[in-house]
Amino acid sequence: MHTQPDLKMPMFQYNQNRLFCENVSVLDIADILGTPFYIYSRSQLISNYMEVEASFGDFPHLVCYAVKANSNPHLLHILADKGCGADVVSGGELVLALACGIPPDRIVFAGVGKTDAEIRSAIENDILSIHAESFEELHMIDSIARQMGEIARTAIRVNPDIDARTHEYITTGLEKNKFGIGMDRALDAFKLASSLPGLRVTGLHCHIGSMILDVDPFVQAARSLRALSIQLKAAGIPLESIDIGGGLGVDYHGIVDDGEDSDSARTNPPTAGDLMAAVLPVFSDLDIEVLFEPGRYLVANAGALITKVILTKKNSQKTFVVVDAGMNDFVRPTLYQAVHQIVPAEQKEVQSEIVDVVGPICETGDFFARDRRMPHSDRGDLLGIMGTGAYGVVLASNYNSRLRPPEVLVEGNTFRIIRERESIDALWRGVPGPENFSNGH
Repeated sequence: MHTQPDLKMPMFQYNQNRLFCENVSVLDIADILGTPFYIYSRSQLISNYMEVEASFGDFPHLVCYAVKANSNPHLLHILADKGCGADVVSGGELVLALACGIPPDRIVFAGVGKTDAEIRSAIENDILSIHAESFEELHMIDSIARQMGEIARTAIRVNPDIDARTHEYITTGLEKNKFGIGMDRALDAFKLASSLPGLRVTGLHCHIGSMILDVDPFVQAARSLRALSIQLKAAGIPLESIDIGGGLGVDYHGIVDDGEDSDSARTNPPTAGDLMAAVLPVFSDLDIEVLFEPGRYLVANAGALITKVILTKKNSQKTFVVVDAGMNDFVRPTLYQAVHQIVPAEQKEVQSEIVDVVGPICETGDFFARDRRMPHSDRGDLLGIMGTGAYGVVLASNYNSRLRPPEVLVEGNTFRIIRERESIDALWRGVPGPENFSNGH
C-alpha cells in the first residue's frame, strides 16, 4: 500500500482510509455535490487567525486579512467576528469587507492604480488608511478629498528594493517592480503629503512579496522602515503605524515524491511566531502600532480542491491522470509553477507510479502536477489538491466555457454550501441579445 501522506493540514486527515475535512468525509460531499468543488475548514481558518494574533503578544498591532487571497463572504464574516481587519486592493473588496462586518477603521486600501471612484469610496467610508504608492497618487487623493470637503487618512507605501527570494511574479519590493515609492524619494513623498490640505499622514507601508519562506527579507525591510520612521520624526512627521505587509509563506508540498527530482520535496517555512519574534524587536522602542496583512497564511491550508479522475491515458513517454478540474478552476501550477500536494480521497492497496495530473482544458499548460509519484488512480477515483484555500477560487474563470466550482464550508460534522456551482446560463448572463439564447437548456 502506498504510504499515507503527511498532509500538513491539521483539519484534513484520513479516517479509515477516507479523507475527511474536520468530521466530514469529502467522499460524502462529492456524492451530493459532484466534482470539482472547493472545501474549507472553519476551525482551521479560526486557528490560523488566532495563531497570528497570539504571535504579537502585548505589542500594539492590527491584523488585516489580505482579501485578495480568498474573498468568499462567509470566510470574511468568520474573520470579522474574530476582530480581524482587512487589506483591500479594489473597490469591490472594500464593499465586501464592509458588508461582511469588518469596521472601516480596521480597513486599509493598497494598490498602484486606484480609480477616482475607489478613492472616493474609501474616503466616504472613512477607512483607516489609503496606502498611496506614488507622488501622483498623493495629489489624486488630496484633490478628491478636498472636492469632498474631507481629509483622507493616508499612509505611504515605500519600496525598499529588497529581494524576497520568491517567484518573480509575486516579488513586489524590488526597485524594478511597479509598487511603492523608492526609499531615496520617500522623505520627499512624506513632506509633500504633509503639505497637502486634503491628507492626514498616519503611516508607513511596505510589502515586499508573497510566499516568502525566510524571515531575513522581512527583517531587512523592518530595519529600513525603522530608519525611515526615525528620519520622519526628526523632520516633524511622526507616524501612528507601520504596516509591514504580508507575504509569509506556507508549506504547500507536504511530502511530495517527484521521482528523481525530490530533493526539494519538503519545506519548513517560518511561522507567524517566528516572524514576529524577529521583526517586532526592531520596532520595540518606537511607540508605534504594527499592521500585518496575512492572506495565504490564514486560508491556504484551510482549503482543498476535490476533483474526480475522468480517465488515465498512456503514451510512449508519459502516464496522464486526467481529472475534471482544470486550470480555469485552479491556475497556480500553471501561472506560478506552484507545487501542491495531491492525495487520494480514498486510500487503496495499489502500487505507486509516476504521472502527470492534468485537466481537460485545451492547453498543454493545464496541469496540476508533472512527473509526480502517486498511488495508481482509476476512473472515478477522487483526488484532493491540497492547500488551495488561497488564490484558488478567486482566480477561477470560465475559460473553455466551463462553470466555476462550488465552495463548501465544514464545521465539525456538518457542511454547508457557501457558493453554488455556476449554472449554464452564467455563460450568457448579462449579454445583450435574443431571449432564446437559453432555448433547449
